[in-house]
Amino acid sequence: MTTAQQNLTGRAAVRAQLSEFIANPPIPNLNQVWTSFPKIINYEVNALPGQMTRTAAVVFIANEYETRLSLGGPTPNVGQTNGWKRVDYDVIVQLFCISFHRDAPTAMNDFDTVVDNLKDRLRSNHNFGDESGNLVWQGAEPVIQGRYGEPSTEKDGVTEMFAEIQFPVTQMIQA
Repeated sequence: MTTAQQNLTGRAAVRAQLSEFIANPPIPNLNQVWTSFPKIINYEVNALPGQMTRTAAVVFIANEYETRLSLGGPTPNVGQTNGWKRVDYDVIVQLFCISFHRDAPTAMNDFDTVVDNLKDRLRSNHNFGDESGNLVWQGAEPVIQGRYGEPSTEKDGVTEMFAEIQFPVTQMIQA
């Protein structure tokens, strides 16, 4: 596999494509999107003056499964078989959110809006912006699953919320 092919397929490429798709155009109150876990979340990064709720997202691939699909015999004059590798990834977008609102219902409404806007973004383009359709042949189909942590309020009054939005992403590689 050449370097160019490595850049077009694989876990890192899927995370990068999905992160770019989620981040642009910006989702209100979603300030940061990472392709790997940060050591520390600095909620001031990309925050607007007076922004009361701030969210960071991490695109994480929990597992993958690869199968080969054969589509006929050898390709004429090439000697290779005509087939595809199908790679199915289980992707989790983890959302870490803080809110400086004094009342919990307003903080939760802001968080719900981030979650709903993220799911709307995932539904808006099943290739996640990959025009070739090879890197992301299909994403967030047939299911999007959400898991939510219990909100907590810290001593200084900041409300912390957490969610995992999980969905499959399928990549097709000619092999």
